[in-house]
Amino acid sequence: MRHPILQKITVALTRLLHGTFVAITFALLFIVLFKKEWIAAFLAYAETLVLSLGNWNYLLAFVFSVIESFPVIGVLVPGLQVMLIVGGFFGREHLAETIAVAALGAILGNFIGYALWKRYGKGFFKEYGDAFGLGRTELKYLERQIAKNGPAFIILGKFHNMSRAFVPFIAGSAWMLPGRFWAYNVVGSIVWAATIVTLAVAFASYYRMILDYVGYAFLALVLGFSAYVWFFRREALLRYWEEKKLEIEEKSK
Repeated sequence: MRHPILQKITVALTRLLHGTFVAITFALLFIVLFKKEWIAAFLAYAETLVLSLGNWNYLLAFVFSVIESFPVIGVLVPGLQVMLIVGGFFGREHLAETIAVAALGAILGNFIGYALWKRYGKGFFKEYGDAFGLGRTELKYLERQIAKNGPAFIILGKFHNMSRAFVPFIAGSAWMLPGRFWAYNVVGSIVWAATIVTLAVAFASYYRMILDYVGYAFLALVLGFSAYVWFFRREALLRYWEEKKLEIEEKSK
């Protein structure tokens, strides 16, 4: 049963949040390129704050690693950013423990997403998927990738904001039994936690030096990604846009 008012509110709120995040992204880009001293000041404050919290950082690492794996909420909550700050500054002295806590949180969050599929299934995406950028076309591509590269997609999907929050939800379909998902979930969560916390510690230890080159690194990343898409994924991207255009036209009728 549809709830038009709730659906409209959800769409409006989500678009507002998306617009806010886009604005924040451009603001951060400006700061990275032209106001690096602001970043240094913020990180110095964050380091003092994190270290003052002591063992409460374990709770933060656990809670945000759970939340960022939730369907929908994981896209909107900056769980990864919190993990980078907490893991970076607190993990320098407590590396193994921080990785373990973050991995446990990710395992739990992923399984909650998987279990929610059993409860709500595709009905959720049919009702609200467009509000989160997951229409029929995107859902088809995600399902295709999971069916084709299930283990790798679930494990590596932890490193992408959208897939991290929705892959466990979509993987709850009948083809992937709980035992298989648990195995991929545990491996992916451990790999994700170990990688993120270790990189965060490296950044927190040398961020003053890294900030001198972050602008060049960001530019190289953008150019490299653009070149990859143009030379290797252009046809796939054009095909996706054609399918998305058809979906939009059908919904507008």
